Amino acid sequence: MLRSYGLAGIMTLVLFSAPASAFDVVDHDYGGRVEPYVARLAQAQARGEPVRIGPVECDSSCTLYLGARNSCVSPGAVFGFHAPWVGGPTSGVVDPQMTAVFASAYKAPLRRIFLRHVRNTRGMVPGPLLRISGAQLASLGYRLCGS
Repeated sequence: MLRSYGLAGIMTLVLFSAPASAFDVVDHDYGGRVEPYVARLAQAQARGEPVRIGPVECDSSCTLYLGARNSCVSPGAVFGFHAPWVGGPTSGVVDPQMTAVFASAYKAPLRRIFLRHVRNTRGMVPGPLLRISGAQLASLGYRLCGS
């Protein structure tokens, strides 16, 4: 995934092509390839953009946005976490390096919950989603939007 592309090149392209504004997640986002999410997060960080995750479903790679220094979540948002994998959309193997990338994006309490979930799925790909609401994330140290 990340290893297959020059992450620095992707970040540079995005940094010079995206408008400077707040980054709002206002549509359901079910995730996908990691690279665009990492690049968008890097852009938001470089520009100091707030990352606001509205009352939407934010699954898989979308959860990387929680790693922004100035992110906030709507209490009504629902986040879906699973073990990252390499392979096809319905089969493959859990990728320990990508698991570490995701874990490092999360605050320590969420990181522990995420890693426990990955262990408990015992390599099942795609694994079940662990659902956590924005309100629950607030109890884990994430800032609610508007507060």
